[in-house]
Amino acid sequence: MTTSRNEQGFALVAAIVLLTVIMGLGLGLLLFTDNQQKASAREQASESAFNVAEAALNAQITQVSRAWPGTKGGEQPYEKEGCTAANSTTTNGCPSAESMKVGYPIGSKAACPASVKDAWGAASTNQWVTYVRDDKPGGNVSFFNSSVEKEQVGYDENTDNKLWVRSVAIVQCRLVSLAALVSRQEISANFPHTVMSGNWFRTGNNGKGSEVIVEGKNPEQSGVPGEIRMRCVGFTEVSKCEEYREGQIANAKVNPPPGAPTPTLSTTQLAAFKQMAESEKTYYGPGNCPTGLPSGKPVFIEGPCTVSGGKKEVGNSQESPGFLVLVNGTFELGGQAEFWGTVYLVNAQESSGVVVNIGGNSNLRGEIVVDGNGGMEVGENHQRNVEYDPRSAAELKIYAGATPTRNSFRVLTANE
Repeated sequence: MTTSRNEQGFALVAAIVLLTVIMGLGLGLLLFTDNQQKASAREQASESAFNVAEAALNAQITQVSRAWPGTKGGEQPYEKEGCTAANSTTTNGCPSAESMKVGYPIGSKAACPASVKDAWGAASTNQWVTYVRDDKPGGNVSFFNSSVEKEQVGYDENTDNKLWVRSVAIVQCRLVSLAALVSRQEISANFPHTVMSGNWFRTGNNGKGSEVIVEGKNPEQSGVPGEIRMRCVGFTEVSKCEEYREGQIANAKVNPPPGAPTPTLSTTQLAAFKQMAESEKTYYGPGNCPTGLPSGKPVFIEGPCTVSGGKKEVGNSQESPGFLVLVNGTFELGGQAEFWGTVYLVNAQESSGVVVNIGGNSNLRGEIVVDGNGGMEVGENHQRNVEYDPRSAAELKIYAGATPTRNSFRVLTANE
């Protein structure tokens, strides 16, 4: 009984029990802290992935803003695997891989589990991917449908000036996908509406008769009479600057000098025209001259070139008049050639001679504008060689970039 009442060792037992409890609490706290650290790391990786995806999205929108993909073709890989750091170049319309690398450096590319993959098939080894897709046929759809948009082409096929841009980023195996509907912005070109505008003009017709050569009113197209405005720089007599006989110009007012100011378009406006032509694949670089009469709105030709049409060549159509910008060179029509639309000669070669010649039985239905001291010669074989039609100039818009459509930005789910 003395032994049973002995309390020696009781403190040890209590200490062991207490230590066990404390160790359990410590291990639980350690596990909680570790889970919190992992959650924080995942949150940080997700945030980084979002930042990279947003940066890639904005960079792709900037590229689309610079050169709107209005037609199929070119170097853009939009219709294939999308833009990645591996296939990005300075000319193919993809985000700059170097800028993305500097602005959003990403560490090691650890292998990710098979569950981490882009719904559109991009490899998980890509740090970022961007896609450009036409909006759903018919347009005006502000809700992104991944399965539908994935199959669309990589340019504005339905010509509604809207495209979807989708971006994907993977950081530490955390994937984020974003999408936004981008709208093309356009402004009026504010181009002058004149039958002919330049420094001087003269009519031909071999000195015979007084048949109408320049018709300033086309009831089928405009119904509004146009004007002829010449600057007459370097001429002492208006009759030498505006050489024509009575009856050769009908329904058009020949204004006294000074005529329209030169240059007609500013350097900024010309750059916008060039950008539009590049987008429409109607741009001809320096020394690359078109064969025959090019069609389109706008067509931009650097030159030096002589753009000419003969026989029965036709440029554009009555339903779709074009707009031709020739920076350095001359424009000629002969035979039974036809051109529908506006012809604008920047006259960078600073010629004071004939820059536009409309002869034979040819016909230009639109406007003629020549900058500088260049002039134009029209008329040869008792033919209405020039007929005023202001539609191409009045309807022309200048590309002014592209911006995300309001309320179209989306953070996509894993299967989108």
